[in-house]
Amino acid sequence: MSGIRLLVVDDNPHVTWGGQAHPINSTFHRFLAAVLDLPEHPVREIVHAVPVRAALGPPHELPVDARIRTLGTAPFDGIAGFLKHARSVTIANRAILGPEVGAADLVWLKVPASNAALVARLASRAGTPRFGWVAGTAWRVAAAQSRNRLARLGAIAVGATYDAVGRLAAGDRRIVVGRDIVDGDGVVTSLVEPSEVRDPGGQPWAVHEPIRLAWAGRVAEGKGLESLLDLLAGMPGAELVMLGEGPARGRLEARARRLGVGGRIEWRGFIADRATYLDGLASADIVVHPSPAEGFPKVVLDAMAVGTPVAAVPAGGLVELARARLIAPIRRRGSQPAALAVMDLLRNPAATQAMRERAASFAAAHTAPAEAERLIARLEGWFPALPWR
Repeated sequence: MSGIRLLVVDDNPHVTWGGQAHPINSTFHRFLAAVLDLPEHPVREIVHAVPVRAALGPPHELPVDARIRTLGTAPFDGIAGFLKHARSVTIANRAILGPEVGAADLVWLKVPASNAALVARLASRAGTPRFGWVAGTAWRVAAAQSRNRLARLGAIAVGATYDAVGRLAAGDRRIVVGRDIVDGDGVVTSLVEPSEVRDPGGQPWAVHEPIRLAWAGRVAEGKGLESLLDLLAGMPGAELVMLGEGPARGRLEARARRLGVGGRIEWRGFIADRATYLDGLASADIVVHPSPAEGFPKVVLDAMAVGTPVAAVPAGGLVELARARLIAPIRRRGSQPAALAVMDLLRNPAATQAMRERAASFAAAHTAPAEAERLIARLEGWFPALPWR
């Protein structure tokens, strides 16, 4: 039978509800569905190994595509939780993952990954080829979180070790998400469908009064979200829409009240329906993404697709986008770098309009089907002996 059996090993937590698996603040499974949708079906089956718990209530996220088999691995709470229970988690996952690694044609190992060393050993013993998918770095996430100096240095050291183990386990075949995405054959986990790309050429950029800013993602430590509140405090009248949910929301709401900007923030929570989510991005004047620790955030590509200019910290794959003038970079200068980036866009509407048009063209070239095809082309070159088509 043509088409390979792909095992994807991932740390994104999932929950079960009503006999179905639901991700928690993750959309990666939607890209996996795009891989299954490719013509000629080079991948005929995907098994997605992720930590799974029983849900305590109805999940906000939509269930995983029924064509993807979710394989529940032992759950844990972040890097600290894994390290605390590493022995018991590894023993449990060895029994779960061993047979699946042996039955797979290829293992896709997302890095950073708690099961990285275990999967590398299992794949070597079974003779199953593997490749690494480097979606970010744990040490940068640790560095961005609020801790005292000693705790921060310790967290960075742990994160760096975590990253090193994961990259070593991934082997020589690695894809760094977003690298060479502008001028080369880089790959990102795009969710943009061709029909979702909106041509801004006939729609000149017009700013609302008051200006509407938007952010989307997981509301968590290390995302630079405090700078969004500082931005509002420095721009009287500006409004902010937050599309997402997460554990840091309560602390941020309290900070917003202290700054006197709480009434200008609309918390919409996690939006599972993609059309509604994209409309939320499209209704904003500027999407601001201040996170200093990202691989290639999908929200940036989503905003580009609907014609909303983006101001973002040039980290990870966004460095290339900033160089290509596809986004406005938030540089580390001044007391409010996010405000400076936003003001640069506002002062130069013609340049911002040109950026919108370039960004939309870029998004059209990096839709989910296009990125899935790029990924498979890379893998076919690396592993030509597999029964792809």
